[in-house]
Order: sequence, then C-alpha cells, then structure tokens
Amino acid sequence: MNIEDLKETAALAHLNLDEAELEGAFPAFEQMLGFFAAMQAADKDEAAFPVPISGNAGRSRPAESGFFRPDAGNDGNAGAESGLLDNAGERDGRFVVVPNVL
Repeated sequence: MNIEDLKETAALAHLNLDEAELEGAFPAFEQMLGFFAAMQAADKDEAAFPVPISGNAGRSRPAESGFFRPDAGNDGNAGAESGLLDNAGERDGRFVVVPNVL
C-alpha cells in the first residue's frame, strides 16, 4: 500500500483526514495489512492447520468438567471463590452465557 491508496481508502470510508493525519496513520495501516496477510497465510498453511481456521467458525467442542480448573468441583466453584458467580445471570453448567450483541 502506498499513501495514495490510503488516501483513496480514507475517502471511500468517509474519513476526513488531512495530509498530516494520513502520514501519521500510514505506518499503522501498513502494519495492520501485514497482520491480515499473516492471518491469511496461516489459514492456508496445511501443515500448521489441517482444517482452515475460517472453516472452524461457529464450531465449538464442549470442555470436560474440571478441564480449566483441576482444583474446582463439578460445579466449577472452588473454595473462597464459590460466591463470585452467584449473580452472573444465565449459566450453562459452570459457564456464564454471554449474549451475542452483534
């Protein structure tokens, strides 16, 4: 990406950036594009990821009881921390349900 591409992208996004702001933001945009390129390369690396990362979207596997906290009982509570989640709202077993807000 060059500064002209960034100017065009900013205009398409209706960002009112002056020349100094564009020049200041340019390194961060290049870094962000580098991160995207690395994620895309990782997704295509069959040795590292036999199943594409993007193919796993929406899938999950249940965790076994005590997997994350071997010191916790079957209900997920341990010792003095047993009252921390009493007011947590909806729960699925020992996990707190977080609503999708998107």
